[in-house]
Amino acid sequence: MAMEMKLQMRLSQQLIMTPQLQQAIKLLQLSRTELEELIEQSLIENPVLEEGIDMDTNPSPEDETYSADAPELSEEPEPFESAKEIQKEQSSEDVDWQQFVEFGGSQSDRRGSGSEEYPSLEATLAQSQSLSDHLLWQLDMFDLDDLEHEVGVNLVGNIGDDGYLTVSIREVLESNLELHREIEAWTQAHSIDTSDFDSSDIDSKYQTTKVTIEASTKAADPPVFREEENDSNDSVDEPVEISIEEVCFVNNVLKRIQQFDPPGVGARSLRECLLVQLELLEMKHDLSYQIVKDDMSLLECKDLKKIARRHKESLELVIEAYKLIMSLEPKPGRAFGSTSAHNYIIPDVFIYRTNTGAFKVTLNGGGVPRLRISGYYKNLVEHMEEDGNLTKEYIQEKIKAGQWLMKSIEQRQKTIYRVTQSILKFQQDFFEKGINFLKPLVLKDVAEDISVHESTVSRITTNKYVHTPQGIFELKYFFTSGIEQGGGEAVSSKRIKDMIEQLIQHEEPRSPYTDLQIAKILYEKNQIRVARRTVAKYREALNILPSNKRKQLF
Repeated sequence: MAMEMKLQMRLSQQLIMTPQLQQAIKLLQLSRTELEELIEQSLIENPVLEEGIDMDTNPSPEDETYSADAPELSEEPEPFESAKEIQKEQSSEDVDWQQFVEFGGSQSDRRGSGSEEYPSLEATLAQSQSLSDHLLWQLDMFDLDDLEHEVGVNLVGNIGDDGYLTVSIREVLESNLELHREIEAWTQAHSIDTSDFDSSDIDSKYQTTKVTIEASTKAADPPVFREEENDSNDSVDEPVEISIEEVCFVNNVLKRIQQFDPPGVGARSLRECLLVQLELLEMKHDLSYQIVKDDMSLLECKDLKKIARRHKESLELVIEAYKLIMSLEPKPGRAFGSTSAHNYIIPDVFIYRTNTGAFKVTLNGGGVPRLRISGYYKNLVEHMEEDGNLTKEYIQEKIKAGQWLMKSIEQRQKTIYRVTQSILKFQQDFFEKGINFLKPLVLKDVAEDISVHESTVSRITTNKYVHTPQGIFELKYFFTSGIEQGGGEAVSSKRIKDMIEQLIQHEEPRSPYTDLQIAKILYEKNQIRVARRTVAKYREALNILPSNKRKQLF
């Protein structure tokens, strides 16, 4: 069959994502903090924009805000009353403001009667010392030479918030070739004890490569580590030679860090963390040390009888050693948890009950600047000549961009309001009675209710929070799958998870519930049918251990 080229004309429709539409869609998924940052950046980059009063304040009629000339988002219906009008209408409602005492009141409530403002919440927070700062301070107190100190700083920088070293020694050496060369030169000029060398120190994470010790052709040369080529045909970088002396040098610095406070910091595994703590307690020759060193798998299963047989010790002694091990800290960095201001959540929207008992939705416009077009530039562009005036074209372009940004922000606020209203309609029982009345809800339900696309609902509920009588929740929290119970009835998966968590919290520690027992209890007490494997799935999602690992022996 002969092949030939032809010209054809076809009529088709396709959606072209203009930069303006892309910006509008991006605004939907921004968090409150990200929106504030974008507005601040826009005020810097666009000279015709200026900051007016807050968005929750009723604007004066002469201000140009959220111009109607800016195009609508293609996936939104005809706009209803603006977000500002909604705010104005709701301000006249009788509101039980006592519900907002927990949150801290309005922005104006936290200011004095005069013009002077109190410091922001962030300014009143005490700066807590981080784990890294604490370790670096101790590192400076140690008598180390410059090279050891440099290695120590590198290691501390790779210790995670939980106190564990997150990289292998090989990665430490490979990530900084200059440091690697300095250590290599130092080890060639000095003798170093390699009797405590452990091959696992070189690399315990690489799965696609192998590390072997090769005998040097010269007897005087130390053995080196070489990275062998993969079995695959993929190209590999030039292998890095790492001597035993270099590994021991870095490991010696790491061992010094492991003597720092908190005990166990800098460990590479739970086993090493516990062993370091026992060494600091001068219990290296104790039974507890030998159990951690040789029988971590049995310890995790709490098989104390087998541990007693292996070590030829009485069960009573093993129990005492077990109690001591359980008193150690598995996460040394836990005490240095962050309390930074970014952990505080400012809700984007409120759901509150009025004095009449009805629920209302209101946007939180406080703190978000209201943009407007500068009157100076509007007047300037009106009196400029039309023909070939590049300055006028530039200002007009900036005015159009500013109008589009303001319209996009308004669309965002309106969409948050409408989505929250829809959630309130579907989940009103939850707001009245709590999590046991949370119903299965999917994005499609809300999307169809307010006539938008599911992707719009997904974007607008990401990183947006609502303050409710039941607490502060991410908007995504109210979307949950359900488990069919027959007869068309379904139970929310979040409700089942909460029930599982409550059962485990109140179980007998010495006889914890198995997954099968939990499934039976849910049916007997709440008539909720759920499979054992589903209970196991939800329990794992809640980061709860199985019954054999939750069991307390004493």
